[in-house]
Amino acid sequence: MQALFVFGSLIFLPDSDPNHHRTFDARYIFVDHGRMEVGTEEDPYTSKITITLHGKIDDPYLPIYGNKVLGVRHATLDMHGIKREPTWTLMKTTADVGATQIQLDAKVDWVAGDVIAIASTSFDPREAEKRTITEVDNSDVNAPIIKFSDSLEYKHFAKIQTFGTDTIDTRAEVGLLSRNVVFRGDPETSVENEYGATIFIHSAGDDSVVARLSYIECTHVG
Repeated sequence: MQALFVFGSLIFLPDSDPNHHRTFDARYIFVDHGRMEVGTEEDPYTSKITITLHGKIDDPYLPIYGNKVLGVRHATLDMHGIKREPTWTLMKTTADVGATQIQLDAKVDWVAGDVIAIASTSFDPREAEKRTITEVDNSDVNAPIIKFSDSLEYKHFAKIQTFGTDTIDTRAEVGLLSRNVVFRGDPETSVENEYGATIFIHSAGDDSVVARLSYIECTHVG
């Protein structure tokens, strides 16, 4: 689909099968005096959906909104995925270079197939690493062990340190990236062109536009 202009309601209903995966592709989505709904706060989207926007920086622009865009004007946008808890936590113990597992400091609902990000604990932020979970060991439910197949390239430090009277928590953060509702730029060109998809919420400074987003994944954006 090239462009979708919504002047009424565009509502995506989840499938009864939680593993059902719906995909929706467009170059522009523009919601004007209407609503776009992918779940609500009370009833989140419970199966899987990926909304992908395509385009390049020199493609024709919608006035004000640009291209490769989900634009919302005098309208309501709701996008809500399944609640995940927690969305981020801390490591319990240090993980060295070559490790294929980490231990967390909190109970999580994360499962095999989920993607996580492990923050850098050096002065170089590029030492953050992304891994796909292969197994979750919940022998200690409050300190689960997260396993992955690709070994770590960097050391990730995890310790609470005391310096005089000051106590500093220097444990690496770990965030859950995966969500069942995904909004993204096309993976074929977004990274290569450094040009991602955008959600543009625009009003005249009044309450004519409403946007509510929760527990969704935005990737290849901005």
